[in-house]
Amino acid sequence: MLRDGTICPINSPYASPVVLTRKKNDLPPDSPEAYRFAIYYRKLNGITKYPRYPLLVIDDLLTNIPHTNVMPTLDLRSGYFQLAISPRDIEKTAFITRNGTFAFLRMPFGLSGAAPNFQRAIDIILKPVIGRFVLVCIWMMLLLHHHRLKTI
Repeated sequence: MLRDGTICPINSPYASPVVLTRKKNDLPPDSPEAYRFAIYYRKLNGITKYPRYPLLVIDDLLTNIPHTNVMPTLDLRSGYFQLAISPRDIEKTAFITRNGTFAFLRMPFGLSGAAPNFQRAIDIILKPVIGRFVLVCIWMMLLLHHHRLKTI
């Protein structure tokens, strides 16, 4: 994340802790790939003010799917990292490790405003096609076509 510009070293009055959660896999406990890196933003989320935005839940998405012959999905993995954080808010995303304190330059998973801001951005970008042949539910995009798959 440091090499790709997602995070940067920082001196900040904020410093949320890092938590490692075990992934559901068969890797041995001493393998770094057996764990998911996350930041525990509970205190920051408790004081964060962010614009509310409706989030489509998967059940709503499924009830709006017309009958189709092909229904590919696109996984929006690391999608939050496509959103830049406002320069005035970067220091608030700080987290502390044994190697120093770092902050996110891109939107991390776990912030209370991440999901609504991401959904809003996707809705704005895909507005011309949402409902016609694309349905979006935060982490997944469905492409719909009645006869054959078309490239967007």
